[in-house]
Amino acid sequence: MRLTFHGHACVRLDGDGTRLALDPGTFADAQAALDGATAVLITHEHPDHVDASAVVAALAADAGLEAWGTAGAVEALTAAGAPAERVHAVRPGDVLELGQARVTVGGGEHALIHAAIPRATNVTFLVELDGATAYHPGDSFDPPAGDVDVLLTPVSGPWLKLGEVIDLVRAASARHLVPVHDALLTEVGHRMVGGRLSDRALVGERAYRRLGPGESLTV
Repeated sequence: MRLTFHGHACVRLDGDGTRLALDPGTFADAQAALDGATAVLITHEHPDHVDASAVVAALAADAGLEAWGTAGAVEALTAAGAPAERVHAVRPGDVLELGQARVTVGGGEHALIHAAIPRATNVTFLVELDGATAYHPGDSFDPPAGDVDVLLTPVSGPWLKLGEVIDLVRAASARHLVPVHDALLTEVGHRMVGGRLSDRALVGERAYRRLGPGESLTV
C-alpha cells in the first residue's frame, strides 16, 4: 500500500487498483487527492476535512466515483450539488468493501473543543489494503481496536493537546506514525511534536515519519 500525504488531514491510499481519498478538505490539495480516486472517505463535515466543491467536481468528472462519510458530511455534499445516490452515510460498526479495500468504520464523536461548542459526529476508518493497514481517527483520540501498520496521528488543532496525542500513540499498536491535522503548526511546532513522538522511552518502538504534501510512504 502506498500512502500519500496531500496536506492537513488528507491522505490517499493506493494499492491493487484501489485508490482511496480520505478527508480531502479545504486546507489540503483536495484536487490532487481526488484525481483518479476510486472512492472518497470523510470522517466528518468540518470544511478542513471535506472540500465540498472539490468532491462534487470530482463526482461530476467520474460517474463511477462515490463517497462515504457521516450524515453531516453527506448533507454538506448534497447541499453543494452532489448526486444523493452516490454519497452514503456510514456509522460505527459498518464494514465497507471498496474495490480491494476493506474499511471498518468506528468512532462516534469529535473530540471536545469546549463544553459550549456542540460536538460533531466523527467516524474513524480502518483501511486494510494490499496486505497493510492504516487508521485515520479524524478529529478524535479513538484508538484502533488492534494492531495497525500506520497510525495517522493528529498533531494540532483547537481540540488537541500533545499529551492526549501521546496517550493515543501509546494506546495504539502501530509500526509507523504519520502526522496529520498539522496545518496550524509552525516548523518549531513540528520539531517539538516530532521530538516527542520519536522518543522511544515515551511512545515505544515507533517509526515517526513526517511527509510533505505529495510525499509518499510505502507500507
